[in-house]
Amino acid sequence: DQFEDLQSTTSGEFGGLGLEVTMEDGFVKVVSPIDDSPASRADIQAGDLILKIDDTFVKGLSLAEAVELMRGEAGSEVTLSVLSDGEEKPRPVTLKRDRIKVESVKSEVLEPGYGYLRVSQFQNNTGHEAKKALDQLKAEGELSGLILDLRNNPGGVLGGAVEISDLFLDSGLIVYTQGRESESRNDYKANPGDEIEGLPLVVLVNGGSASASEIVAGALQDQGRAVVVGTRTFGKGSVQTVLPISGDNALKLTTARYYTPDGRSIQAEGIEPDIPVQVSSVELLKDQRPREADLPHHLLNQAQKEALEKGGEEPLASRDYPLSQALSILKGINLAERRKADRSR
Repeated sequence: DQFEDLQSTTSGEFGGLGLEVTMEDGFVKVVSPIDDSPASRADIQAGDLILKIDDTFVKGLSLAEAVELMRGEAGSEVTLSVLSDGEEKPRPVTLKRDRIKVESVKSEVLEPGYGYLRVSQFQNNTGHEAKKALDQLKAEGELSGLILDLRNNPGGVLGGAVEISDLFLDSGLIVYTQGRESESRNDYKANPGDEIEGLPLVVLVNGGSASASEIVAGALQDQGRAVVVGTRTFGKGSVQTVLPISGDNALKLTTARYYTPDGRSIQAEGIEPDIPVQVSSVELLKDQRPREADLPHHLLNQAQKEALEKGGEEPLASRDYPLSQALSILKGINLAERRKADRSR
């Protein structure tokens, strides 16, 4: 059953609540909720502790037993007792189980010239899907920079992480694994060709970014290719090797650790962002000084007319503050590089 679950996770479709979990101090700890899943819609966050599943206390259960209790038929309900950081009492959260199909790559243009690439999990086809998404972004207009969002990405297959890193690196080491013996080291290197040709790149991470997502963030950080923004990542840097025994069975062994190009071990340390951004919610306040737009019967400019016709959208800073900060940093990098290029002419 576990082997089947592992195969379905890496292929991108499985049943459940949409939670990546681990065990900590006898309780189930959320590593990350999966995008567009029952867990993410219920606002379960990375770092939350699950104390009880329906009427069963988690304390004393193995992780496999706890996960089995959370599984069930799509459409059936389960109630979790969830304790969030900073809260004194757990809260009950009732979730309806669903068939989870993970779209590992999403993209959009945040503002003219500034692209956004979201990778929610590393599957067998993630590198290919990311390349298609980048091609689409470039087709929509000239890019000035890109945000790579790896928040709440619990990891996945190593090959996906190497392929994503390789999209933005022209050469050099991406990651290496090291087992007990010195000769067991394996290096993974970038191939020539940067898909965005050296444009400014910001990588967005948080405490739910684990394993393969930490490999990508660490590689791009050590190679000086990207600025990492957000909070310290989860710190899951061990290598699991799956050895098939028969058609239905396999042996899963922890065989090595992951290291960034500079030799940093990810295990239990995680990746520290270059620029920390940590916030739970933001309320935007208007400048109280009157402006032309505040005067009665003022003339609208064309952009305002078009915005009113389309209907107003909630500002990015209130929808996703870390992403708005990443965009501001990306613009700053782009502006600094343009001015540097102008001075060198």
